[in-house]
Amino acid sequence: MGRLLRLGVATGLVAGSLAVGVSPVGAVTSPLTITADQPAAVPAGHLWAFNDFFPRSLTVHQGQTIQVVLEGFHTATFLPKGWSAAADLRANGLLTADADDTTRNPGGQTHTQVRVPALLPTSQTCGTPAAPCSFTGASVVSSGAPLGPGGPFVVTINAPVGVYTLLCRVHPGMTATLRVAPASAPATTATELAASVKRQIARDVKAGWLAEKKGSVISKFRMPNGHTHWVVNAGASSPGRHVAILEFLPRTLRVHPGDLVTWRSPSANEPHTVTFPGELHTDMVALCEGASGGPDTPATPLHTPPQGPLDFACGTGPADEIELAPGNGVRTLMNTTTVSDSGLLTSRVERAAFGLPSSAAFSKWTISVSATAPAGTYTFLCQIHDGMKGTLVVH
Repeated sequence: MGRLLRLGVATGLVAGSLAVGVSPVGAVTSPLTITADQPAAVPAGHLWAFNDFFPRSLTVHQGQTIQVVLEGFHTATFLPKGWSAAADLRANGLLTADADDTTRNPGGQTHTQVRVPALLPTSQTCGTPAAPCSFTGASVVSSGAPLGPGGPFVVTINAPVGVYTLLCRVHPGMTATLRVAPASAPATTATELAASVKRQIARDVKAGWLAEKKGSVISKFRMPNGHTHWVVNAGASSPGRHVAILEFLPRTLRVHPGDLVTWRSPSANEPHTVTFPGELHTDMVALCEGASGGPDTPATPLHTPPQGPLDFACGTGPADEIELAPGNGVRTLMNTTTVSDSGLLTSRVERAAFGLPSSAAFSKWTISVSATAPAGTYTFLCQIHDGMKGTLVVH
């Protein structure tokens, strides 16, 4: 969720300098390192995300210090014993339904909010090499989402012998297993960790290529009126959810006036929008809570252009809530300047992971190219992911 990084910066400011520590990664050499994401492994010319921890399994001894390096928009959240990743995502994950606003967005979806606490660290005073957080296994320890370039999130594992879960509260299915072994049992060595990560990257890259190939298949159907209905994908993901293809597949599609185009959103843990003709800055909408459960209203921008949710106000205070990608409901492209925004698109798997109702987001979005649409290049993008762009060539 690349563009949501702006939200991470803003929430960090409102919380009052909540960075978990700024220290060059290279300065810390002794703790074993878990890395969230591997941007350096993305093939050139492609837009992928590895929603994966490297390695996915680590064995340590009680009292051992480790570090997590966040290479993307993720959290490193250690869960207490007996608390599952699925339960935590539903209770504390990034997205949640706006249960008290029963109106519909212009496109017909119910409202989905960003749960700001999911992006905040559990402590403002630990997480650096000089002051590691302590994970005792009794309560959550979380890095929060990154507030910009920074150092590792450093944690001393003081939990009893047992098995614990590390997860990302942004991406469902992004988990790792932390085993605390008895002192008499072996723990993961740096050499074993490096070899495991190398194998895991190779497997993920292979899975990414297969996911992109499968997602690039175009389906088309002849309609009774003689025009064509095209079915393509907004993103894709590998079966294990570890690789997200943040691309429109295909990036360019040639269509005729009168045709229909449907984008499916099959990604297991990445939402998208299909937005014509370009960035509308509506992926995050700051709102004021409606009176007595009534419809919410847009918050007042404090200056133009706003840079994030903190640049809006409700009366004398900050915005009450942040809605993700409400869309505008326009489904017909009249010309290259038509503004058409799908709003939030997610897979059924992702909605279920966050506990969102089926009405919160569409799994697919269909637009029609007007029979009178002039020939030309019609641009669109995903407002959530920087660089995810596509074109319809009407001819």
